[in-house]
Amino acid sequence: MLSIKRSTGLPAQGARILCKSATLVLDCSLAKLGATTPSPLLTGAQQVIRLRPCVIRTVLTALTLFLSSIGIPPTSQAQEEQLSETKPSQADEQNQPEASDAGKGEKKEDVSDAEPRPAEEKRKPAPPKPAPLNGINYVFDTQIMLYAEPQMNKMIKAKQALTCTELESQATDQKCKITLSERSTKQQTKSMLYREASKSIVAILISRKHLDHWHIVPAATGFFISDDGIIATNRHVFNKSDEYMFAMTSDYVVHPIQEVVGANSANDLAFCRIDSSQYKGLPLRRNAPVGSDISLISHPSGRFYTYSHGVVTRRYVRPPQRGPSKNPDNDGDQRAPVKVPTRWITISAEFGKGSSGGPVFDRLGNVVGMATSTNSLRVGKKTDTVSQMVFRDCVPAGVMMEFLEPNPPTQ
Repeated sequence: MLSIKRSTGLPAQGARILCKSATLVLDCSLAKLGATTPSPLLTGAQQVIRLRPCVIRTVLTALTLFLSSIGIPPTSQAQEEQLSETKPSQADEQNQPEASDAGKGEKKEDVSDAEPRPAEEKRKPAPPKPAPLNGINYVFDTQIMLYAEPQMNKMIKAKQALTCTELESQATDQKCKITLSERSTKQQTKSMLYREASKSIVAILISRKHLDHWHIVPAATGFFISDDGIIATNRHVFNKSDEYMFAMTSDYVVHPIQEVVGANSANDLAFCRIDSSQYKGLPLRRNAPVGSDISLISHPSGRFYTYSHGVVTRRYVRPPQRGPSKNPDNDGDQRAPVKVPTRWITISAEFGKGSSGGPVFDRLGNVVGMATSTNSLRVGKKTDTVSQMVFRDCVPAGVMMEFLEPNPPTQ
């Protein structure tokens, strides 16, 4: 105690406190080495805290001298040595991937595995094929379009289809070279006629683009007139647009229309072709008299393969037109005025928008006409009119045959 008092210049009381502080530090050092900490430590610590700051600095200086005399390095030096020892281990840890980094790597691999799969794997499962068209099964129009839509998109993306503008440019007035089917002579029931004739009837479809996908829009009706894929429909079906045009057969297979092989604008006729010889052409018959029983199969407003029945109500000549028709009820669209007289038949069987190009049959299954347009007879003022009758005009099969080459003999 005397040596500490002389070296520090502290009074006797300070020397005693210094000795107690030194004892406290020594006890702490021994506790680190595994010795039991004596109970007087708390009292010594409280006395050290009560000292004035100047006295505390003096005490710390004395402690430093004391600790250096007994060979224990100062706290700062011990910390520096501890840091120097831990640096190499940290460097080694940086060279080696940590467990967390490995976990992150695994998570990254999981994320990469969770990335979107290719388009082929991401596609939705194909919708089921609709029920066969036999006159007994129910026709599910929505399912038919959902089944046909992927076929259409696939052909458009593969650039296997032509636009309406391209097909319209081919629809010039010219005869179509064709070999007609033989006329049927066997009478059929209405249900049998529907079942057999529907196999040769197609739905004319156009595409409607939304973002990067094309949706189906039913546009008109058509039917095969030869076994090599020639389809008859109306000329007004072909309009200029960037949409694509297809023909869907009764087995719900979508075919791109390859070309227009003949047309006649005055009589609203057009003949197009698909690449297929699997479908049978329907026979044509001239001169169905007024009062003859007829049947019609068409797709009015997307209601696929709708059957209606009636009779031939009129055979007439339409005079030349001075201008295009402005009747809003006219389903046909003869854009240019017809400057020559044309021949038509009128039927009582119902049809509507989307039925254009639908075949009209006699009781033997021969085509006697093609559905073309409707015209309502209205009376009253412009703001209050009443529809009294609807005239449903069709192109006679005899007129169709005049624009087919070689021109078949009269039957």
